Amino acid sequence: MASLKLTPNLIRPHVWARSLQQQPFIAPRIALSQVPKTTFLGIRAYSSKQTEIHTAIRDLGVIANYIPPETSPSITDFANWRLTKWRNLKNSVQNLLSVGLIKRKSLYDNWNSSRFLAEALETYKDMNDAFARGDREVLEEVCLDSMFSNLKNQIKGRSNVRWEWKYHGEVEAPKIVCIRCISPTGFSKHGFAIGQVTVKMFTKQSMAVYDKKNKLVGGDPNKVHNILEYIVFQKTISNPEDIWRVYGKVASPDKLIKQ
Repeated sequence: MASLKLTPNLIRPHVWARSLQQQPFIAPRIALSQVPKTTFLGIRAYSSKQTEIHTAIRDLGVIANYIPPETSPSITDFANWRLTKWRNLKNSVQNLLSVGLIKRKSLYDNWNSSRFLAEALETYKDMNDAFARGDREVLEEVCLDSMFSNLKNQIKGRSNVRWEWKYHGEVEAPKIVCIRCISPTGFSKHGFAIGQVTVKMFTKQSMAVYDKKNKLVGGDPNKVHNILEYIVFQKTISNPEDIWRVYGKVASPDKLIKQ
């Protein structure tokens, strides 16, 4: 969850039209493989409460899917080493430019990284907890349309089972890895602008699934797993009433990270 080269005053049509590659909710993978297949149904279409125009404006796809490499290539592999250093440098510069644009466009709320990360972690926990409980109202508050639709469809697929999710703390503190802000009005203080921030979430979680007789059919409530996810948060910067919500995920790992 390589980065696209975007400048605040140049928005290419194919970027606006780019669709998000849906990433499935990762925590249920702890239990998913153990739940009977008949428990899950097909995905249904979702009708947003927002107008089609409003949805199209804020559903731009993931602007930049940059994820830092887990390990840096050795300098003996000079080609990969140089490419990695270039990508990291380019992302850092784009982050600085985007933070500057967010600060300029945020006429009602000043950007603060520490405060954002604290809010992002709480939003992430709320999303996981609401998904486990099947609380669609909370999910709609903390997620944007594409993510909400994805999780809501998964909730619809449950049949006579109860999910139980718990947060057990951090493996690492949440970290911002990518920031992007786009606006058709460039660096002007006024005008529409959207910001996206990708956060590395490395947390301890447990998941369990029970049937209607309260029998454990998936996961283990006593087994804590280290879960690494890259969560994309989005906010309409130019809207004083908007808040940071979960837009989607980037490059979610295919397997759990062993303790």
